[in-house]
Amino acid sequence: MHRLAFATPLFLAVAVIAAEMPNPIIPDAGYTAPPRRTLGRVFQKLKAGEDVGIAYFGGSITAAPGWRVKTFKWFKETFPKATVREINAAIGGTGSDLGAFRCGQDVIAQRPDLVFVEFNINDGSPTNDFRKATMEGIVRQLWSSPTKPEIVFVYTTSRDLNCKRGSHPAVAKHYNIPDIDLQPPLVAALSRPDLPKPTEAQVKNPKLNWKAVGQVFMGDSVHPNDLGHTIYCDTIVAYLKTQVNAKPLPAPKLPKLLMSDEFGVAELVAPNTAKLEGDWEVMPANEKNGFINRYKGGVINARKAGDSLTFEFEGSALGIYQNVQKDGGKYEWTIDDGVDAKTDPAHGGPKGKKHGKVDTAPGPYFPRYHYATLTCGLTPGKHTLKIKVLEERDKTSTGNRLLIGYFMVAGGK
Repeated sequence: MHRLAFATPLFLAVAVIAAEMPNPIIPDAGYTAPPRRTLGRVFQKLKAGEDVGIAYFGGSITAAPGWRVKTFKWFKETFPKATVREINAAIGGTGSDLGAFRCGQDVIAQRPDLVFVEFNINDGSPTNDFRKATMEGIVRQLWSSPTKPEIVFVYTTSRDLNCKRGSHPAVAKHYNIPDIDLQPPLVAALSRPDLPKPTEAQVKNPKLNWKAVGQVFMGDSVHPNDLGHTIYCDTIVAYLKTQVNAKPLPAPKLPKLLMSDEFGVAELVAPNTAKLEGDWEVMPANEKNGFINRYKGGVINARKAGDSLTFEFEGSALGIYQNVQKDGGKYEWTIDDGVDAKTDPAHGGPKGKKHGKVDTAPGPYFPRYHYATLTCGLTPGKHTLKIKVLEERDKTSTGNRLLIGYFMVAGGK
């Protein structure tokens, strides 16, 4: 693979420091060598001035106004005759497990032609069967959809610049999906002689650790500042430029499975299908309410300890798409007989789990959308979930509420 570079100087910033930077150092743009799929189909439509949907599917690093906004601007400016639609399907603090369940609603329904998938940091960058299966489920859902979009995996990094890559590259290789590792460009940029120096305020900022080699590129431990996001963007655009004139390939066909198809069929089920007992508040969908507008079927919200529900489902994996609230409580859950199957620590997920506890208190964070993947690997078929809100609660909570927006069901027919 060859090295790529730009000739246009960039203006970058680190927090309150602004510095004019030289031409960026762009190393190899990822693991994108043949026989990986090209983006020829996407650029064919862009050059023809057609409607093109570009989805950004990931966590908070993608949700931020950084590399997503910068790369989308490049598409818009490079192909002004095309109708380029941005599909922002990023939610902070979420991984590919929730992604597999919301892929249909948040991505496929928006008719994408190209999907950037960025969950490596929130997945913990591990090598295990669970993350391979959830990422595989996303791929198989996308390639079973009407638009059969091209996919690019994107791997972000932390300020230590030592994130290991495991599960995601294994899936990318199996499906010949191009993937871009954004860690090497930051490592290469460390040698730049004009990197901004931290201010006194930045040195004293408890969120920053200047002993970490890559802190200059980050606003905290993992979220890039403008300098980091710009290098991310430059690296991705460097790869995109190699694809502008790539030969369009036929629409992708699904090969044999790498792991399993457990997450290849996944859905979000509205909570009104559950049988409620106690003092639950049932709220209709509200697109204007930013706290619940992702829940298209409305929500249920327990008011006090002792509230319970029963939910019947058919599948092999289950989760709860819920909110962390300032008065969020703790609940216990059981599936069927509540007796866990023999667990496999190497799996990396909740395989065979049939009971547990989940806390929806703020903890060190803030009210937000969240989720709990309760189990996977159950015997396919009909199962019964029971939930009971507990009296006990975390010290960071002011109550015993439990807001549920969806049940997450996978592995069904």
